[in-house]
Amino acid sequence: MKQKIVIRLCTNGNDQKSRSKALKIAVSQRGVESAAMQGGENNLLEVEGVQIDAVKLTKLLRKKLKQAAELLIVGPVDKKDGDKKEGPKMEVAMMQWPSYNYPYYVVPQFPLYEVRDSYQNGCSIL
Repeated sequence: MKQKIVIRLCTNGNDQKSRSKALKIAVSQRGVESAAMQGGENNLLEVEGVQIDAVKLTKLLRKKLKQAAELLIVGPVDKKDGDKKEGPKMEVAMMQWPSYNYPYYVVPQFPLYEVRDSYQNGCSIL
């Protein structure tokens, strides 16, 4: 069964390089038949195929692009009116994932200690 996956990419303005890199990453995955950038800002990656691991694809996009990638929709592909195969129609609700804003990297917090000179009057050896 064909499925459709929509992933939102947080691209910086008109960053054509990261969009083309995202498309290359998407079509290199097993089961992907087509990939396209959609949306008003061209920040939605729409992937169609059979048995695609959506979570693996999203994690790979985050790792390779070094920016946020958010899994929005995973569901079956809608059949077009011109399709000759007409099977039983099933109503399947598309699942929408909640959006989380994870930081891209975490800076460890270390305790700070103030070091004071214990020798106030010059040389400590004498």
